[in-house]
Amino acid sequence: MRQLFQGAAVVAILLAIVTVRVVWSSHGEWRAAQALGGDDEIAHLGRAARLYAPGNPYSRRAVEKLAAIGRDEPARALVAWRELRSALFATRSFYTPRRALLEEANARIAELMADAEVQSGAQKSHDRDKARAWHAARLAQDESPSVPWTLLALFGLAAWIGCALGLLLRGIGDDDRLRPRAAMAWAAGVACGLLLFFLGLSRA
Repeated sequence: MRQLFQGAAVVAILLAIVTVRVVWSSHGEWRAAQALGGDDEIAHLGRAARLYAPGNPYSRRAVEKLAAIGRDEPARALVAWRELRSALFATRSFYTPRRALLEEANARIAELMADAEVQSGAQKSHDRDKARAWHAARLAQDESPSVPWTLLALFGLAAWIGCALGLLLRGIGDDDRLRPRAAMAWAAGVACGLLLFFLGLSRA
């Protein structure tokens, strides 16, 4: 138990160090964004938003600032919404954070792209809604891995490694000879783990 607590303490310390480093870097990007303007400000805000950690206020502020620029500054709106969308995708895991804001970003980008095409002459004004719908459909596509299949692949990997260790530790006796029953059982576990791992990867 003492070794277990020591190991947990080491892990907690390492996580704390990483979290502090992420928050400090996000703070630096936020300060840099405040000192700049134009596209440079948006770039630093995007970096601050990507440096996500639970409770990091600078990442949250950067996301909100990008959304404010997108809503209030037409000249920089498209760049800001694109940067915000990219940051939200960069920080997702098994779920996508700020889903409502992501949907707003997709809608605004689709509208701005359609307007830009009409202004450039690439689309007729009466085709604006069709162009907006096309961009909205492309932006709504989600190519993230399937969570259930990813979890299956991770389970298979854990089973594969665990059973391989079991085969080495339990399937071979102190005399370096195989224990047939134990070895067969652990080998079957290795095979099943590999099967689940590759199945999960192929479907994820």
